[in-house]
Amino acid sequence: MLLSLNWLKDYLSKQDIKINAKDLAEKLTMRGLAVERISSGTRGLDNVVVGTIEKIEKHPDADRLQVTRVRVSNEPNAESLQIVCGAKNIAEGDIVPVALVGAILPGDLKIKKSKIRGVESSGMLCSGRELEISEDSDGILKLPKHSTIGQPLARLLGSDDVLLEFDLTANRGDCLSVMGLAREICPILKTRLREPKPPRFKNSNHRTSSIVKVEVEDKDMCPRYVARVIDTLKVTESPDWIKQRLKTVGIRPINNIVDITNFVMLEYGQPLHAFDLRRIESGGIKIGRCDKTMEFELLSGERVLLEPGDILIKDGDRPIALAGIMGGANTQIEDDTTSILLESACFDSTQIRKTAKRLNLHTDSSKRFERGIDVEGVNRASERAASLLRDSFEANVYHPPTDTNPEPAKPRSFAVDMRDIRRITGLYNLSPEKATDLLDSIGVPTHKRSTNIFIVKPPSFRNDLEKSIDIVEEVARLIGYDTIPERYPFSTAPFDTYHDPIYEFERKARTLLAQLGLRETIQYSFTSEATLIKYGAHTENLIKLQNPISEEFKVMRPSLLPSLLETYLYNKNRRSEGQRLFEVARSYEKDESNTETGAKETLWAAGLLSGNTLQESWRKNGEKIDFYYGKGLVDILVRQLSTVYLAYENSRDSKLLHPHRSACLKLGLNTVGYVGEVHPYIREQILETHDSVVLFELNLDALRKYERKGVHFKMPSRFPAVDIDIALVCDKSLTSQALIETIKSEGSELLESARVFDIYEGENIPMGKKSVAFHLSFVSKDRTLEENEVTELRDKIVKGLESKYSAQLRA
Repeated sequence: MLLSLNWLKDYLSKQDIKINAKDLAEKLTMRGLAVERISSGTRGLDNVVVGTIEKIEKHPDADRLQVTRVRVSNEPNAESLQIVCGAKNIAEGDIVPVALVGAILPGDLKIKKSKIRGVESSGMLCSGRELEISEDSDGILKLPKHSTIGQPLARLLGSDDVLLEFDLTANRGDCLSVMGLAREICPILKTRLREPKPPRFKNSNHRTSSIVKVEVEDKDMCPRYVARVIDTLKVTESPDWIKQRLKTVGIRPINNIVDITNFVMLEYGQPLHAFDLRRIESGGIKIGRCDKTMEFELLSGERVLLEPGDILIKDGDRPIALAGIMGGANTQIEDDTTSILLESACFDSTQIRKTAKRLNLHTDSSKRFERGIDVEGVNRASERAASLLRDSFEANVYHPPTDTNPEPAKPRSFAVDMRDIRRITGLYNLSPEKATDLLDSIGVPTHKRSTNIFIVKPPSFRNDLEKSIDIVEEVARLIGYDTIPERYPFSTAPFDTYHDPIYEFERKARTLLAQLGLRETIQYSFTSEATLIKYGAHTENLIKLQNPISEEFKVMRPSLLPSLLETYLYNKNRRSEGQRLFEVARSYEKDESNTETGAKETLWAAGLLSGNTLQESWRKNGEKIDFYYGKGLVDILVRQLSTVYLAYENSRDSKLLHPHRSACLKLGLNTVGYVGEVHPYIREQILETHDSVVLFELNLDALRKYERKGVHFKMPSRFPAVDIDIALVCDKSLTSQALIETIKSEGSELLESARVFDIYEGENIPMGKKSVAFHLSFVSKDRTLEENEVTELRDKIVKGLESKYSAQLRA
């Protein structure tokens, strides 16, 4: 939900109040209404200023282009800009909008310094359509002569604004409206809510019921339906103030009828729909459930398959709208529409949610119906839209409307005990007067019954307030969660000393990864097939949910790596570089051999590394993280967790990892993990980075069988080690790991360590070959080694390598 602060002020008793957006956002977040983002309301108008054309010349190489000199500053010594323009309606002295270099216009058009047919151009003169200010695209937009040169265009147009973007919980459907948010904001700003005055209508010669009959087949499915006929209409543009309000929050103006229904929906949170009256053929509408599978074309042009149970608006037996979600193409507003049937209704939220999810059709309308709307506000929204059409376009409103449930619902009420509020929140000094004042400030009326008991009558727009505990939460929210004192919970439960070995192993893995400098992430166990396919993950044995929250969480994760990459991308887009992330969690796949669940769960430790090996400093910046850095980290992790030695083998079948800079981890014949750089295609096309991103995934279930139970002291040799270097020429395809394994097997117990320190290809090395240099360290526990002993061991190692791999000692 986007809230324009300029629009908000329309509903405050103090309209000239100054609002600190950051401070307001923090206070709202502490009240449970999370503000995700604060942004400018000047969408597409940043870096667009008022300019004046000082000079116009013909383009030397293009008859249809002109070269202009445009002044965009009132500073006396400011230089004018040279801008190439193709419009013919400009003249010297015109005041025009100028998009400066760096501006991003609507449609993601980025303005850059460029050469047009050989002439440098430093900006762009804009039409009204390019700025989405008007539909006029015939030429450059002319601004008033009194405009201040250099002034931001947004300020000139009165569209400089600040937007708050909310991430609302499912129970706060009342805040999916400017009015609902204004009600919450008024106590913070210490002002009162100013609602639009209820419009007055005279009874007309014709009632809506005399033109269109309305029948509701099931009251539970549609508790209230208000239908209103409006005629003598002309489809045209909306007033500028309505168009500006809609554009500020990202809704494209279409025409006066559609715009006003959208405006009222955003204002009151009540979705509306307008049918072209002449297209209702039977003289009546029915609100009922679909009784058979059928195809239906929506306003958007999309054809959907309706199923039994879907709520429909029908003209006879013909569907004309998918209730609460979207209207049908067969009754949509056209340019020649002159009369409409205006719908304002309340539909069953459960069925709307089910239909929208099945069709993957989540609209502004369905979002509000799914959360529950104010049944008492249905007619108020209809009246508001009708009055706007009447007052702005002289439309004829039929009054009274047809209302299937005009009687107000019996108000709900329940008792709340102040002692419960104090006990649960820890606010032991909170008085009943303070609690009731807080509730009254947001339109929740109360009255006192006794010293500690008061009665709450939740208003119709607060469907989420059902019992006493809801009021406890409401009071805590209004006081501010950040002001509630922290206290340790008191518990009489016995302390359980049992330690789950699986949990302890998980904890050990988490601790080690954190000590290695990685940050833990906690992800959902669900993902989408699209995400898995995007990152080349296997999708053969997916476990699909029958009732997913959304399409994004439709399957259970077969791997942790795609989730880590999504987190990396999210952080990167917010300028977080040099990420080191890990997750310890389970993957899920189908497993027919498991007769109990039909699924296999595997515990993994997965990680992502990017950036430099060292944090940037004045001394050293470190090298870029690569495959070898990731491999070293995995080696440390495996050594600390288990007593096993893992082998590394080429892994070229992965679509996610680099074909030549990755490896699979082998424990005997079993693959227990992977490590490697991300595939170049994914890195460049999806992650949009040139730096290496390293991933690893380690099967903790497999390692736990060989868990390192403790650290045992090993006495180092008292005798000196003998170090030698050897260089071998071998096939280019041969891995260093294979060579090291042979060196260790031939080197006896006297070989303490063997490591690669150089790989060379080039001059003096045959084609298809490479030189690999090893550093070998020999030591004995009971004596100093003689030179001839080490020489014999070296020769034995070289012969073993020559016999097995045809490797030759390099001279």
